[in-house]
Amino acid sequence: MCREIFQVQARALGLFFDEMINVFDPAAVFVGGGAVETGEAFRSWFVAEIRAGMPGQREEQADLPIHVIRDGDSAGARGAALDAARLVREQGL
Repeated sequence: MCREIFQVQARALGLFFDEMINVFDPAAVFVGGGAVETGEAFRSWFVAEIRAGMPGQREEQADLPIHVIRDGDSAGARGAALDAARLVREQGL
């Protein structure tokens, strides 16, 4: 049952990524958070399910990389801290 719940989540991400790809035309997409703070086997399965949720008629998306962000849930906080440190250095605060 747990895999079924994560499958629904991954397929929904695939649909979301499809919309964002159509709007922004990125070179890659990124996924992070608790769902990918797992073993390699589950992470690979989850990314494959994301790709399975993306509509198949879009050939340009077939090879688009889906990267897993390391540090999962703390990635956003880490990025904010790095940006704050940059501002302090640049503005001499």
